[in-house]
Amino acid sequence: MRIRSTMIGLATVALVAVGAFAVPAHADGFQNIVLSATEHAEQTQATFSPDTAKIFLSADLTDAVASGSKLTVSWISVDSGGVAPANYKIDEVNFEIGTIDNHVDSSMTKPDAGWPVGTYQVQIAVDGTVKETVDFSVK
Repeated sequence: MRIRSTMIGLATVALVAVGAFAVPAHADGFQNIVLSATEHAEQTQATFSPDTAKIFLSADLTDAVASGSKLTVSWISVDSGGVAPANYKIDEVNFEIGTIDNHVDSSMTKPDAGWPVGTYQVQIAVDGTVKETVDFSVK
């Protein structure tokens, strides 16, 4: 039985948009990591446009993520051209992994003025240790 755990973060500062496609990423504890402007996408995007309505992160958890672990998804503005300080944490969502959780979703909604052009990343941490970083840009 597959249970989907959803985590949603809203931000007032910028993030991503539309562009290059790549194969879903794999990391210690995670597989099929996809960042996209489309919910439930199968291919990840590396570039988004300033008017992208929402950016979605999706990842499957492996057995390396133990039940009871604290999962944190952090959305970071690495360099938004001065709109936010360098390496600014826009938002983060915390979730405790249950015995049957094997998937996590997180998303960010476009700020009213649109996503600032720049570089960003999403960090996925387990019990405070970053296990995966997904880089993307807004152009």
